[in-house]
Amino acid sequence: MADDGRLSEAVDRVRLSAKDGPMSVEEIVEAVGDRGVLPLILVPALITVTPLSGIPGVSIVCGLTIALLSFEHIAGFRKLYLPGRLKAMSIDGEKLRGALERIVPVVRWLDTHTRERWAFLFHRPFIWIASALSLLTGTAMPFLEFIPFSSSIAAAAVCLLTIAMLTRDGSFFLLALLPYSGMGYLIAQVITG
Repeated sequence: MADDGRLSEAVDRVRLSAKDGPMSVEEIVEAVGDRGVLPLILVPALITVTPLSGIPGVSIVCGLTIALLSFEHIAGFRKLYLPGRLKAMSIDGEKLRGALERIVPVVRWLDTHTRERWAFLFHRPFIWIASALSLLTGTAMPFLEFIPFSSSIAAAAVCLLTIAMLTRDGSFFLLALLPYSGMGYLIAQVITG
């Protein structure tokens, strides 16, 4: 089981704090609170999985946020740091709330169906694989902005990795590798023509 509903708790905090009008990245971070960096990685990944990723710029902002937070997770920073310019970027609060309301049932299902499995995957050096994949995916997402909804697939992989790390559920870690395998296959097909 997830750590006392950590997945739905993070989503609910952002959903309930979403207001009419623009909501900045800084306000989203404040809504999640001091729960560690993993819930903060999950929120922009969840936003990008929704149809909001079709709005120009959303994949760029979310991807950069995922990359920076993943770097901070790898480096073990004790205090969260985001550049002022990134903190000031915003998304429509009403659209954010609507998108998060649509995924609440899925997140609640995850809270009840995840549990600690294959815990060795969440110790060094294996944990670095998940964190590095999140970092690389976040870095790639701004470039995926030009291919409609491709960033949603990448964000789904980050969601699965983050859920795996939050819940220490190795089955989600292995499941998260599927989108990466698919992307690797497509890249290989393009290269070999």
